[in-house]
Amino acid sequence: MKIGLIEFSPTLVPTLAAIAMIVLTLFLAKWQLDRADEKRALQARYDLMRQDPAVSLPSGKLSSDDLLYRKVEIRGRFDFNHEIYIDNKLYQGAPGYHVIAPFRDSASGAYVLVNRGWLGAGSDRNIQPDARRVPGEVRIEGIVVSPHSRYLELSGATVHRRVWENLNFGRYASGLPYPVQPVLILQFNDTADGLLRVWERPDAGASMHMGYAVQWFAIASAILIIYLVLNVKRHPS
Repeated sequence: MKIGLIEFSPTLVPTLAAIAMIVLTLFLAKWQLDRADEKRALQARYDLMRQDPAVSLPSGKLSSDDLLYRKVEIRGRFDFNHEIYIDNKLYQGAPGYHVIAPFRDSASGAYVLVNRGWLGAGSDRNIQPDARRVPGEVRIEGIVVSPHSRYLELSGATVHRRVWENLNFGRYASGLPYPVQPVLILQFNDTADGLLRVWERPDAGASMHMGYAVQWFAIASAILIIYLVLNVKRHPS
């Protein structure tokens, strides 16, 4: 096709390839926009739930979505024999651990996992961490989050005694002598154990997905421009 002294002469294979790449990048951009919307909805739900009064754990089997971001109050006892430490958790640039322990709720009789807080790492990483224990029955206030998270394990040595690289709920639950509800409670209240509890908003990161979407839209535009430049020829007058 000629327009004046300009000829547009695309061939089939490059055209199909360009269309496929543009469609793919636009799909990925749309997916990132949808993820950003999901994150904003979760953040709004989190902010709303934090204003509600605390509730008790219902009896029966729960799913991770039943109480997501609900404020809860439970009373019972920790099972410190199965406590673990999630490594590589930073607080103000300092390395440390998140302390995870099963907790038996006296009212419902169910076991749940509680993230007790942050414990700083010592200078000798060969020494196993040991958080201060809270004996007897205690009251725990916190907010429910999902125990399942996305992570990348860089080696097969993900567990060293009680120190874990990540919280793998399935692996953890299978090693307990009792069933545990698939929820994780981020503890808020102080139980005189010396642990720090400064939690980030769960599932933050909507702006990150928006940034990725912009990048995919830019790539789609670049593919279109390159395709047009390579297939437009100027003829001398």
